[in-house]
Amino acid sequence: MNLLRKQKKSIDINVAPLIDVVFLLLIFFMLASEFTDFKTIDMISPNSSNKTIQKSDLPIIINLSKEGIISIDNNEVTLKNLAKNIKIKLKNSKDEKIIISTLNDTKINILIEIVDTIRSIGIENIALITKEKK
Repeated sequence: MNLLRKQKKSIDINVAPLIDVVFLLLIFFMLASEFTDFKTIDMISPNSSNKTIQKSDLPIIINLSKEGIISIDNNEVTLKNLAKNIKIKLKNSKDEKIIISTLNDTKINILIEIVDTIRSIGIENIALITKEKK
């Protein structure tokens, strides 16, 4: 009467190929992924000191309005002419200090373009002043 009984087969699951596939997927995704390097902008905040400031030591102040209008000494300047105007102003001063004055809600794209333009001239001493909206 052994005809009706089924024979039990031992089932062994081999996990070695599964582990190989998992490691291959891990290596693939590690090599295929991009690691982004976030670039930062170093800004120097202006500090107060007790020394007397002469006219030649005054920094260049660039005003940036909410609409993106750039002005130096109340003279409107375009982004293309900004580097040329800064070089002209630097001929009259000893220090290469620039202060960018803007409102808090100014678009950051314009501000970054201004900082990039200033750095392309070779000036690294840049400060940022933000003002509250009135």
